[in-house]
Amino acid sequence: MENNLVPPHPSVAGCRVAMVCMPFASAQRPSIQIGLITAVAEQAGFEVDVHHFNLDLAAQLSPALYEHFCECFGHRGHFTGEWVFAPAAFRSSAPSDEVSYFRAFPEELAWVRNLGKDEAFIVDLRQRVLPSFIENCLTAVDWSRYRVVGFSSVFQQNVACLALARRIKECHPNVAIVFGGANMEGDMGREYARAFPFLDYIVSGEGDHTFPALLHTLVENGHAATFPALPHTLAENGHAAPLPGVVVLASNGVVTGSQAAPVKDLDASPVPNYRSYFERSIQLGLLPHYKAGWVIPFESARGCWWGEKSHCTFCGLNGLGMAFRAKSPQRVLGELSELARRHDICSFQSVDNILDLHYIENLFGKVEEAKLDYRFFYEVKVNLTRSQIKALYRGGMRNIQPGIESMSTHILHLMRKGCTMLQNVRFLKWCLYYGISVGWNLLSGFPGETEADYQKQNEVLRCIEHLEPPTACSRIWLERFSPYYTDRQTFPVFNVRPQASYYYVYPEHVNLDRAAYFFDYDMGDTLGAGAYAEVETLVTQWQKSWQSDHRHSLTYRRTADGVLVDYNWGPQRQGTYTLYGALGLIYESCIETMHPVDHVVRCLRESPEAYEFSHEEVGEAMDEFCRGRLMCSEDGKYLSLAIPSNPNW
Repeated sequence: MENNLVPPHPSVAGCRVAMVCMPFASAQRPSIQIGLITAVAEQAGFEVDVHHFNLDLAAQLSPALYEHFCECFGHRGHFTGEWVFAPAAFRSSAPSDEVSYFRAFPEELAWVRNLGKDEAFIVDLRQRVLPSFIENCLTAVDWSRYRVVGFSSVFQQNVACLALARRIKECHPNVAIVFGGANMEGDMGREYARAFPFLDYIVSGEGDHTFPALLHTLVENGHAATFPALPHTLAENGHAAPLPGVVVLASNGVVTGSQAAPVKDLDASPVPNYRSYFERSIQLGLLPHYKAGWVIPFESARGCWWGEKSHCTFCGLNGLGMAFRAKSPQRVLGELSELARRHDICSFQSVDNILDLHYIENLFGKVEEAKLDYRFFYEVKVNLTRSQIKALYRGGMRNIQPGIESMSTHILHLMRKGCTMLQNVRFLKWCLYYGISVGWNLLSGFPGETEADYQKQNEVLRCIEHLEPPTACSRIWLERFSPYYTDRQTFPVFNVRPQASYYYVYPEHVNLDRAAYFFDYDMGDTLGAGAYAEVETLVTQWQKSWQSDHRHSLTYRRTADGVLVDYNWGPQRQGTYTLYGALGLIYESCIETMHPVDHVVRCLRESPEAYEFSHEEVGEAMDEFCRGRLMCSEDGKYLSLAIPSNPNW
């Protein structure tokens, strides 16, 4: 396979492009945003250099400490990774000193101390280390050799990107500065264009077509640093029209431009170019730290096929590009082969928001048939059967992130998840059996939730402590583009304001109502914090047990006479239930998936023994299994919770 899967355009002379990856993008793996947009520009004929300054800072701070900063927003809901770069980006207009920040967010100081650092370390990091780091980034490269310097901003990269972009513009005013990435979508990109005039062009939305079109337009029309107005193309009527997907601050002070249309043909996308990431990792001596865990990000789809049908109420992912589009399985297989050949790595991390179900047979099935040693991470919808989970495992799935979010069917309905508690439990059960690690969360704070929902959920959690626990449990965040944010006439969301830590990061002239992605809010018709306390306690205990030598287990063995269910629920709660005859058959009939009592009654009648039991008798036996934590039930359906000991299911 060639470097790109579609023929490149002829070389574009005189327009060298730099792409920049800034902190706090993880240094553990290459950035697919940078890798893909680099390949897109190269495919269009441009020479591109990539500067991975996130790797430089990881080497300077230490990889372990650096990764903690990359992850810090997800743990506590504050932008410490952005805040530490504020003095470098905004100088005297940076809005917060360290004392006021830690007074407002004492949990952040506790987090710093848990890392073995103190407040003096953070002061030095903000006031000396990171401003010096930005200056080093400025002087390490001859930026004047580039016509365009592009920054991709996702999550906590914004402020570091602004810091370096400002310095490049001050020293090299003829260089065009282009920002893109998820942080530039919709109103956010328009506000950054207004608030920071040194950003010449904002690519808003998917940049696959827009960015190379912008580069070609710059080559054709030139770029005047004193008038960073939008290049224009001629519309059919002969009048000037903005280049679709590009947003700028025009000379009259008005922000103009539009959102890029979603890309339809993903098969035409090039293979991401990650070569410079690996080269720089080796140059900086990061190879020993990262090599064992290296995974290759790849993209096989965009959008969300479930979100098209029923947008989950709290989800702001996909922004304005919800329409689901997927690469053909053959195209994905070709890309994986090319990435493995280039980098000698067979572990892949999908960045898709949801698995295309056609891939189960046509992608994972082909990987199994070819006996390829690929290993995958994917995000999935939880409505997968045992046979589908088995097929995913045999095709290399080893890490998976399902949209579980709750063990209450009523709350799942409030979320518009399109699944049930029993489907969630079934998913966890078969992933554990097949050896697929599951990363999932429990969420709370949904309008319409009741105390009974959480009481029932707690009962379920106590029954499934032998399955993999959630990573965390938390109240929902309010994200731009989520239905809770966009449809406040339907939902009782009020007093919406930018998340508090934004005010400690950005200068006053930035309109945070337009620039923020996360928001603080008040939600009507929800429970107080006390309703979630027991959930949090159960999860904490479950996590500790899972990481200990006393991990709970619930397995079963078949004998000629019935079923032996072995349980280990702690040092003092171990033993075996013997289920002979009809009881064993009842239990086995609900092992693979959940069934109503009528189904089990038929199984008994159709068995070689032709058992004749009434609906009431079978139902009472199954209810007794539920009381003994061997089964879980809802709405008349029952699921056996034990994991088969037999490895050949």
